[in-house]
Amino acid sequence: MSLTFLLVTINNLLVLKSFIFLIHLIVLWEWLGLLKKSFFYKSLPLSIFFLCSLIASEENNFELFETVVINASVLFWIILVPIILFRRKSFYGVLALYFAVVMTLASFYASLWALDKGLLFILSILLVVWIADTFAFISGRFFGRQKLAPHISPKKTVEGVYGALIANLFLSFFFIEFEFGWFNEVRQTANILSVFILVMLATFISIIGDLFQSLLKREAKVKDSGKLLPGHGGFYDRFDAVIAVCPFLVFSVKLIQ
Repeated sequence: MSLTFLLVTINNLLVLKSFIFLIHLIVLWEWLGLLKKSFFYKSLPLSIFFLCSLIASEENNFELFETVVINASVLFWIILVPIILFRRKSFYGVLALYFAVVMTLASFYASLWALDKGLLFILSILLVVWIADTFAFISGRFFGRQKLAPHISPKKTVEGVYGALIANLFLSFFFIEFEFGWFNEVRQTANILSVFILVMLATFISIIGDLFQSLLKREAKVKDSGKLLPGHGGFYDRFDAVIAVCPFLVFSVKLIQ
């Protein structure tokens, strides 16, 4: 009975889209919380996110706006965030609030686009992040010597980056062989080399997204972004890299198409 309920739920796109919306709403709430904003200052950005999410789900001619938001997100993660990390100082005020809204919206839009391509497609995006996170931790734990960004996240190491990169490239061979998700789509539309290039870039962006959130937490002087997941911190702690990687991979797949 429970298995049947689970299968029906998974196959219900409305339920899945609602779940994705809820996750992004919580992520945005926690992100705004790291900026030390009161509920009054959070209310307008959250309202904008809610309205833009609702319109996107109801209006088919909203695609241009979604594309602009996703493209802006890619520029943010590959250009602006590395500069912020190099300076070891984020930005605050109204600008920071609405950057958080746009980046969260971009991830939400990208997630819905990926979901429309199928469950395996969105899972293939998540796996890039999960593999990078897992093998960065393992490699750093056993081989870590050189600190990656000691002033931002002391536990992250250069060896961890190598481990994440090697693991994602190695497992990409299997994903391509089994025609899995976006790996197969890019291979069919372009070539295998394009898959490997995107895997490497996505791995680096995953680490950048993680470091950016670590910087926000360090500046806010907190260990976790929230307390909704006992023992794991907040939702933003779990999805920090996904927020950065999902728009990038969706942007790349759409560009190659």
